[in-house]
Formats: sequence, structure tokens, C-alpha cells
Amino acid sequence: MPRLRRRKCPQCSRHFTSAGLADNPAFPFCSEKCKLLDLGTWLSDGYAVVEDLSRGHDLAKGLPDPKSITDPDVRAALEDLENG
Repeated sequence: MPRLRRRKCPQCSRHFTSAGLADNPAFPFCSEKCKLLDLGTWLSDGYAVVEDLSRGHDLAKGLPDPKSITDPDVRAALEDLENG
């Protein structure tokens, strides 16, 4: 049986207890009202997923030297791109 957990509604910020979708059809919201308010905001373009349009333009001259990157995950990804 799923464990009840204290959660915070992303719409109204009210705390509520839920085990997830199994016991609350409005999950992750506290109520159907909050779920519909959130949907209305999406449908009226109140939320937007924004992409950085300049992304990738810095790579137009080629990939940076992996040795100049300090983050090991980024360095590995750049090396994979060069070798791939």
C-alpha cells in the first residue's frame, strides 16, 4: 500500500496528505479546483516553455577544447561529440 506523504499544492501552496494519484485524482494538486485553475492558466498562455534562441550559436566556430571545461560530465559529452 502506498505511503501517505505530506505534499504542497503547486497551485495554492496549501499542504495536504496524499499517497499520489491512487487516492487523489487531482494529484499533484490538492483539489480538482486547483487542477482546473492550473489547466486554465496553460490554456490561456499564462505559462510558457521558453527556449534560449542563442543556444548553440556559441558552437558555430566548433566545439571548445574539452580540457578547458572543468565539469567532468560536460567534458565527457564534448569528447563523445568529437569522437562520435
